[in-house]
Amino acid sequence: MNKDTEIEMNKDVGKNKGNDRFPRIVLFIILTEFCERMSYSGMRAFLTLYLRSKLGYTDDGATETYHVFSTFVYVFPIVGGIVADNYLGKYRTILYMMFVYAAGNLLVAITAIPQLGLPARLCTLIGLFMITIGTGGIKPCVTSFGGDQFKLPEQENLLAVYFSVLYFIVCAGSLLAKTVSPILRSEVHCFGDKDCYSLAFGAPGLVILMSVVIFVSAKSRYVIKQPEGNVVLDFIRCISLGIKNVMTGKGQREKNTHWLNTTENQFDKRFIRDIKKTLSVLTLFSVLPVFWSLLDQMGSRWTLQATKMDGRLGFITIKPDQMQVLCPIVILIIIPLAQKYIYPYLEKRNILSNPLHKLSLGMVLAAIAFIVAGAVEIYISTTYPQLPKPGHTQMRIFNGNNCSVTIHSTSLNISHIIAPLTKYTNKDIKLTKSEYKIFDISGSCVQKRRASLLLEENQAISFFLDGEQVRRFTDNVYKSRSGLPVVRFLKTHRTLPNITLIKGNMVEAHIDSTVSSQAEVFAGSYDLIADGRVIATGLEMLSGGVYTLLVDYDGKDYRTNLVVTTAANSVTMILLLPQFLIISTAEVLFAVTGNEFAFKEAPESMKAVMTASWLLTEAAGNVIIIVVTRLMSGYRQETQFFFFTCLMLVSLVVFQYLCKGYQFGHSVEDQPKKERRSNSEILYMQVRQAEDCLDH
Repeated sequence: MNKDTEIEMNKDVGKNKGNDRFPRIVLFIILTEFCERMSYSGMRAFLTLYLRSKLGYTDDGATETYHVFSTFVYVFPIVGGIVADNYLGKYRTILYMMFVYAAGNLLVAITAIPQLGLPARLCTLIGLFMITIGTGGIKPCVTSFGGDQFKLPEQENLLAVYFSVLYFIVCAGSLLAKTVSPILRSEVHCFGDKDCYSLAFGAPGLVILMSVVIFVSAKSRYVIKQPEGNVVLDFIRCISLGIKNVMTGKGQREKNTHWLNTTENQFDKRFIRDIKKTLSVLTLFSVLPVFWSLLDQMGSRWTLQATKMDGRLGFITIKPDQMQVLCPIVILIIIPLAQKYIYPYLEKRNILSNPLHKLSLGMVLAAIAFIVAGAVEIYISTTYPQLPKPGHTQMRIFNGNNCSVTIHSTSLNISHIIAPLTKYTNKDIKLTKSEYKIFDISGSCVQKRRASLLLEENQAISFFLDGEQVRRFTDNVYKSRSGLPVVRFLKTHRTLPNITLIKGNMVEAHIDSTVSSQAEVFAGSYDLIADGRVIATGLEMLSGGVYTLLVDYDGKDYRTNLVVTTAANSVTMILLLPQFLIISTAEVLFAVTGNEFAFKEAPESMKAVMTASWLLTEAAGNVIIIVVTRLMSGYRQETQFFFFTCLMLVSLVVFQYLCKGYQFGHSVEDQPKKERRSNSEILYMQVRQAEDCLDH
């Protein structure tokens, strides 16, 4: 062996050793993606509850705002990809958007502090818009920027390892956020509230700011590629030119030829063939938004549905916004089982061997999930309170005396004896506008007298009989928007002022006024303390309940009674499990299969276009939710669920019709040179699938 040959061999050995080393620089990128996924998933989990309970949106308004936000989340990654590929490059796009993202989070967090008095809705919407811009720049760039750090094809195996690690990190960040953020929201109380949305929003913002420091600290070691252009823009230009030529009659087009052939003077023939194939896939995509319109309601309508149910499961209590955690957990279990065991078993028996069949089955299961959700809603509605309605009024009379009191009204045909510290209720008194009603009141401990009680249409009016006085107040029988119990205190004039409501060692409220305003309290068992001693124990107030606590003192002993105005949530959240399990299975069949189908069927030059189109179907699904919410705002929730079921079934029929003429694969001249996809491409698709699944 001569000296020159030995030198060349040593060079090759050194080169191979360098290629075998995992680029540690990608760890900084992985941490960046972990922070972004954790921030976004955590914030989105409780967003609907925040919009309803703190910003005062109705259920329909909160749903609409949530899905407008989701629409922008799926549109801006397309814009971010174009900006990165044509102008800023991946590194600068990620960096700039991280600042925008963090600023949006912090703006919403600061707005959630009630003492600042900021215009809550306006500032929140601005903050959410900034978040959509931020995630739109980060999401499409982080994964591919990490891939840029590898030397290909020498480090193909290491690139596959990178995608595997990223897959795990994406799952871990999202699941951790969806579990922890509801706890930060509900278990911590700050700024005088029973919850702490400012912390729940602010923590992810601080995480993003820390990730900026991590990301920037490795700048000198990154492989930063210059912008090379984006095929999405060329795709749009070609389509636009073809349409323009057809409408204006420009360009040569032979009879029975495709309308895109008129663009051959400006675009490559192979590129035009790729667009034709892409359009055949996009034709199938035209009905897919309906599926997303069902799936994305897990974070809005299904979360609101959970707030009306009992989350107690043994020793733990499930938060309404924690139910969403179930879906990604099930998906991450089903995906490997399906890929390794279920699909191969079914394919041997010629069942679900076609990806379009899997998509169809996913649609069917989504429709079934909404039938189940509608059935659950019908059952839950039997526990809803009867609310005041036009042309009627509700009346409640509380007896704060230590003897029974008889009330009689000839005009209302009412004659009733009210026991001490209890109430009389009439929820269906016909009334127009407002009117005084005459009542005769008598009892052994009160003087017989006649009282004129003012009632109002479409209101719940209550009266507190306290000795010779009748105290009037307007009741709110609605369940709390936050799901917490609501209590009002009625204290007789004989009762001493120093009464305190406590839970364990925590002081919940001081009872000062005779008729207090309604206040939210934590669910649990309470004690009453007066004069340094316990006067009542075991006062249990549960989630969703509306209570009135009556307190009287005869000079020797205290007497109390907790009266239920609106029953607490009694239907267990376990009933939500079937619909979540069904929709999770539907997502595996539809979202995962559809994602890979689009990737496989797209020509090599059209992968980015297909990704953009896939994101747009999700955005369109959220638009469908917004439109249906507007059109059906006056309908019951179960009716809306069943409407989406019908919409899904109609789209399924159309999808079956479109599938008839579809041809799988590419022509011979369109086939890529390599015979099979590399491991890194497969794992990249798995990361994309995980992100899509965990986003819902």
